[in-house]
Amino acid sequence: MLTFSIAGLVFEMRVPHPITVTENFVPFRSDDQQPDFRLCYDETPSLPQVPGEMVFRNILFEVWRSGDRYTRVHIDHLRGDRPYAVTTADLKTGEVLTRFLGRDRRFFSESHNCFSHIGFEELLISRDRLILHASFVETPYGGLLFSGPSGVGKSTQAALWEEFGGGTQINGDRPVLSRTSAGWMAHGSPYAGSSRCYANRSCPIAAVVMLEQAEACALRRLAAGEAFRALFSGMTVNSWNEAYVERVCDLTMDLAERVPVYRLACTPDRRAVELLNKELEVRTP
Repeated sequence: MLTFSIAGLVFEMRVPHPITVTENFVPFRSDDQQPDFRLCYDETPSLPQVPGEMVFRNILFEVWRSGDRYTRVHIDHLRGDRPYAVTTADLKTGEVLTRFLGRDRRFFSESHNCFSHIGFEELLISRDRLILHASFVETPYGGLLFSGPSGVGKSTQAALWEEFGGGTQINGDRPVLSRTSAGWMAHGSPYAGSSRCYANRSCPIAAVVMLEQAEACALRRLAAGEAFRALFSGMTVNSWNEAYVERVCDLTMDLAERVPVYRLACTPDRRAVELLNKELEVRTP
């Protein structure tokens, strides 16, 4: 049995064979004994029949719906789109069961690929947590989240804040955001893209900064409606699940109303840090 703590949630993993804990999951190893989710993996000679209708498919998995229950069928697209595993989850109890064919044990050889089968984002949303495509930096003001399209400069701005703003990068691609009684928090996660930055640290969110490249720096705070649209575009959303989409919308609107969201037109240098720092300095009590 292995236990991981991610974004304040405890995941207990039971796999019927030894697995490797990959580098990105090492910081999240935990000794906590009260899991929020129990991830069970069962080796089976044949897969169960999946009820309902297929509502989504890509090269990695299918999603089948029966009433308000969703089942994932995992596909080996390199071998004729052959199903090799089926995952069901009870979000109320936190029980997640993945049945897989014995000959396909290679898909469950390490912590990273085991987690890739559980519908991680759906487990998080059931506990009021969102995944935002962003670089997360802890600063003297709190957490800064730099978001925007791929290639816009999220990693660059994070590095600049480390160099000039007293910041420490916590996650380079997929931080988790949680709503708490004290406000919104940002958390590191095992998913950090090419940055390989996946620290297990959390802090209150000071601001979310939507980036765009420019020849001169300019900063503008977004009104709640515009902030919602900008934030939603960076969220992980399972469009086939209406309840999931509705929950993401509710949480994103709450985030847009309670946390400052800025549009930063910026250059890839110290000037961007200085402009944002000046704004945050004024806003900090």
